[in-house]
Amino acid sequence: MKKQVKKVPIYFIMMLALVSVCVLEKEVNTQAASKGKIIMNQSKISLLPGSKFQLKVKKVKPSKLGRTVTYKSNKKKIATVSKKGVVRAKKAGKTKIVIASKKNRKIKTIVMVMVQENKKEEKKPSYTVNPPVTQKPENPVVPVVTPEPPKHSPEPPKEPVNDIEAFDHLTGMYFDIISKEFTSMINADTVNQIAIDLTDCMSMSDSEKQVLTGLICEKYGKETMQKTMDELKTEGSIVEDDTYGFVFQGGVFIKICELEKESSGFSFRISCAVNGLSAKGFDHCKAFVNKDNKWYYKLDGKLLS
Repeated sequence: MKKQVKKVPIYFIMMLALVSVCVLEKEVNTQAASKGKIIMNQSKISLLPGSKFQLKVKKVKPSKLGRTVTYKSNKKKIATVSKKGVVRAKKAGKTKIVIASKKNRKIKTIVMVMVQENKKEEKKPSYTVNPPVTQKPENPVVPVVTPEPPKHSPEPPKEPVNDIEAFDHLTGMYFDIISKEFTSMINADTVNQIAIDLTDCMSMSDSEKQVLTGLICEKYGKETMQKTMDELKTEGSIVEDDTYGFVFQGGVFIKICELEKESSGFSFRISCAVNGLSAKGFDHCKAFVNKDNKWYYKLDGKLLS
């Protein structure tokens, strides 16, 4: 006796196939979301209370999502963040800034923010100098009262600000030089990014370097990063050129190099360039600190301009 096989209704098979396709599509979409990535201009930032830093999206994967993201601070008492990604440091501590894609909230990244204790920075200068009270530095920049003015007194008015302006931190001193000497180069229409090499600034802490980078970014509204020339060459941003020596397409390269230490401070070199021939800077500069831990500077020895 033959067994009878029951026929499965065709609509049941079609429903089963439809459910399978939906599950598979959901699984594929989940896998795609997990592969998404947001790359920021910084993954960690260190700030002083009251300072700011501009976060920017460098790349989003997949690119079809676009660069429109949302920002959120986990601890607003330590640091806040605006809709445009401006981080403002409030008080000492650590927090996370969560950046998420507007088109797919599952794709996100985190930027760590460390706010340094401002009081620690103010207790002593970042560059420890203890000159004897009776010792007078050679060629001091700090104004002093003398019986007679020097014979070459007509020249100092060229740089009067250097003789009277003092700074609590080296961050402010270097920012002042960059603002006064290199602004025209940085504001050029062809420039859209700023690279600064602070590797040889041994008298500055990492937090001070980060603050200086943030101040430059805020002033000029252009992407600012801490990178050496070798790093820029490796990534292809700076290329060798037979005529100019090197070319930084679309950017300016600022380098500060602290040199010889002295009893009253140190000597340094500072320059700004878009290529090997279009450069400006000073290679015989002096930084002085007085007994009140105030910093002064004097620029000398102009580089190629």
